[in-house]
Amino acid sequence: MKRRVLLVVVFLMLAAVSSTALAALKILPEMELLAGVLAQTSWIEKRGPRGPGNEYYRALKEFFAEYENHEAVSIARRLTERGFTYDAPPAFICHLGPLPELPLLVEYNDYLVERAGGRDVLEEFRLALVDLAEQSNFLDFFSSWEGYLEECLQPAREDFRAELPQMWLEEFFGWAPARFELIMAPSMFPGGGYGVTVWDSQGEPVAIQIIREYGSSSAAPQFPTGSDLEMLTIHELGHSFVNPTLEAYPERARKLRPLFWSVRKVMRAQAYPFTSTFLNEQVVRSVEVVAARDLFGPELAKIVLENHERSGFYLTAFVAEQLDYYQAERSLYPTFRDFVPYLFDQLDAYVEENCTLLERFFSLFLR
Repeated sequence: MKRRVLLVVVFLMLAAVSSTALAALKILPEMELLAGVLAQTSWIEKRGPRGPGNEYYRALKEFFAEYENHEAVSIARRLTERGFTYDAPPAFICHLGPLPELPLLVEYNDYLVERAGGRDVLEEFRLALVDLAEQSNFLDFFSSWEGYLEECLQPAREDFRAELPQMWLEEFFGWAPARFELIMAPSMFPGGGYGVTVWDSQGEPVAIQIIREYGSSSAAPQFPTGSDLEMLTIHELGHSFVNPTLEAYPERARKLRPLFWSVRKVMRAQAYPFTSTFLNEQVVRSVEVVAARDLFGPELAKIVLENHERSGFYLTAFVAEQLDYYQAERSLYPTFRDFVPYLFDQLDAYVEENCTLLERFFSLFLR
């Protein structure tokens, strides 16, 4: 308990001198434009609210119903059918600038291009969204709801210590992104969030979290608060630290395909279709366990661990043990980037000790 209190105090003190600006919770009209378009597609059948949804979402959906035959909606439908779902559409918006121009500020990465079926498709979608926003006077609609939405954010803002997860991440990984962004999405469901990384004009990473509405309210939008929001922030912003670091070693990740074989169906059902995405998610979830212990105590860490293992992330405890070693040996590994080759070594050893010959053979056909 004393160690946890001390850590919290240290992180709060460090926040005062951090070189990375602390992010404020905000709602972006660009993300709401996307949400309104997706509400006219089959996206909302799988990623919709329980029941009718909050009153703002209902108004947004009704507002765009008049434009259900617009090219932006048609493209969104095709993209959704192709599998451009989950994190891909919000990540697409994170590459763009503000309305009304919605300019391309950050070049689309290979992940988005592959999922969309080509860069030209993404550009076609962007330009169609610009046209839809202009035709519908969407910014006027958003402006009419802006004050209401700001009030809806107050419960989350009141007891959310943004500095706590952000400072923990910087200290744990040993480096800081150019900035953090925390985007609330009142018309994306159901709870949880997405983590996105983009690179600014200086080539520095920007860590972005999109926080979805719970999806159970028929009145005002409701979001996670307090420690729930802080732990969600650890998870989603953690992807901006973990993913680029692991993905710098694609061949080493490919060697770990036997680890993916036994859970491939469970993972695909959760939108983690490849070994690399599974590994990213597995490491982030183990980071969560360490963060929960450091910031909130062993009881929450145990709950987080058990929840992730029930979801099929069977390596959570094993990877968390490696992360404990990393924390204990920071003189050897000043940053997580320095530590990752060792982590891959330990995962290689796990394959040798635990994966069967059949798992190794059949996994050769996995990505």
